[in-house]
Amino acid sequence: MSFATFPYLARVLGPHEFGVFGFATAAATYGTTLTEWGFNLSGPKAVVENRTNQDALNELIWSIIGGKAILCVTSLVILIIALQFNTQLAADFKVVLCSWLAVVANVFTMYWLMQGLERFKTLAIVVLIARATMLPLTFIFVKGPGDVVAAAMIQAGGPLAAALLSLLVAFETGVLRRPAVSPRAIWRRLRQGADMFVATAAVNLFSSANIVILGTTAGAYAVGVYSAADKIRNVGNIIPAQINQVFFPRISALFKARRNEAARLTVLGVGAVQLSTIVVVAGFFCGSSNISNFVLGAKYDGSAEILKLLALCALVGNLSYFIGLQILVPFGGARKRSLIMLIGGIVNVVAVILASPRFGAKGAAVSLLISEAIVLLLYGILIISNRELRRYCISGCVPLKRWICS
Repeated sequence: MSFATFPYLARVLGPHEFGVFGFATAAATYGTTLTEWGFNLSGPKAVVENRTNQDALNELIWSIIGGKAILCVTSLVILIIALQFNTQLAADFKVVLCSWLAVVANVFTMYWLMQGLERFKTLAIVVLIARATMLPLTFIFVKGPGDVVAAAMIQAGGPLAAALLSLLVAFETGVLRRPAVSPRAIWRRLRQGADMFVATAAVNLFSSANIVILGTTAGAYAVGVYSAADKIRNVGNIIPAQINQVFFPRISALFKARRNEAARLTVLGVGAVQLSTIVVVAGFFCGSSNISNFVLGAKYDGSAEILKLLALCALVGNLSYFIGLQILVPFGGARKRSLIMLIGGIVNVVAVILASPRFGAKGAAVSLLISEAIVLLLYGILIISNRELRRYCISGCVPLKRWICS
């Protein structure tokens, strides 16, 4: 669905206005990140723990919605303050405001609930319907560079539709009932998601920060080239990302009772994620120029090289993300994971600030690759130096070794 509208928007809006569109989307991503607060990871884990208790599930849902609502208001206040200091943000305020509707929608979007209940078919249907609803509107209302505001509003319409469908699914399955929430419950959920939030915020220091900094230092055209290549990379990375999300609740459920089985599943998951990523990266390296010209057109000069660099980032980043989420978090290493990702994010931001004024989009892509490699290296050092983590990984590899030998 993303790929159906993205090439059209890139060509119709042109590099400059597509850069404005990408800048507004990146700015709204910060609001979504604050509102999400790591609930996309801590939420499924809490659902797994309370599956059989309907009252606890209902309280969980409403406490997370309450926490998100508070954070949504906070993000809006931060946006208003940021307008006073960022001239690019002020210039594109209408577009940013339309994109910000997605932040409001995130308050009521409950993908985390469906993941925790392992209702992946339902989740897929909700996502498909939400995006399909907005698909024709893009082609109807976006005809040229002057329609960038409409493009932002339509894109935010997808999350709004997903939020409504999420509420409907939760109500129909019987887990969402009369509101049952208290300040204490909200505070408990915020504390539980704090470490996950730091890690998620660090991820945005790897991605959205690059676009925002590029827009401020190198202009909208550089954002357009970088954002276009990043969109192509993300479309190619859909399958590895979904594999990661599917494995998380299952490994979490197995970890306490059947740790050896969880270890085997972890090794299997790493293999599945990396194998699918290698296939995608190989395709991008072999056909980056043809892909860029076909999808974006000749105006996006330099996107092919950016696509190659970002593909390498996916190869390193997918491995480090899986290791951090599926190995460190179950062993109580959420805080260490968050700290390592934060270190990588800070390295990325500093590198982009230094490189983007001179090297533009290419400098931002290289900065991202360096920071992803640093995170993977630190994860490797942490696992090697910890006996329990080492044993867990080795125990997961033993059945695979036996299978290969046989």
